Amino acid sequence: MERPRKTERERSMWRDFTKALQEVWRESGEPCSSYRPDLHYMRGPGPKWHAKYDTLVNHDSPPTAPAGPILSEAAGQRA
Repeated sequence: MERPRKTERERSMWRDFTKALQEVWRESGEPCSSYRPDLHYMRGPGPKWHAKYDTLVNHDSPPTAPAGPILSEAAGQRA
């Protein structure tokens, strides 16, 4: 038995259907696409942040000691 030939109209309908499916797949964000962590990696503050906040931080002096007593000293005073 010979297979019936597809008409031009039927082929056109399938072509339109596949185009619609491809468009829906593209718009859905392709959930099966590979994850690229390098696209989401944050490297720290940029030049705009530094321009705004670098004046508030003194980079030349070493870090200062904590303002309050050290925990071991505070524990000794309570005992």
